[in-house]
Amino acid sequence: MVLNALRLIRCVDEQRSVFEKFTIDDPVRPDKAGQYRYFDKLVLDRRAIPPDAHFFRIDGWRIALIVSEVVKNAMERVGCYGAEFVELEMA
Repeated sequence: MVLNALRLIRCVDEQRSVFEKFTIDDPVRPDKAGQYRYFDKLVLDRRAIPPDAHFFRIDGWRIALIVSEVVKNAMERVGCYGAEFVELEMA
C-alpha cells in the first residue's frame, strides 16, 4: 500500500501547541522561514479539519501524515503494521 498525501490543511491550534518555527535568519534553512521547525506538543484544531479529510499533511509542516481513525483501522485490517500511530490532542 502506498499513500501519497497531497492535501495540506492549516489546522494547528497554536495556542495549545508547543512548537518552534524557522526564522528568516536561520543559518541552515532560511528558505523555510515561517514554517514549523518542530513540535514538542501538537494540538489540532478540530474546526479547521473538513469532515472528508481522512488523510492529509499539516500546512507548514509536511513531516507527519495525519490519518483519521477510519484510515488507521483500514490500514491495520490489511496488515499495514509498518506505520506508527500516535494519537493527537484535538481542541
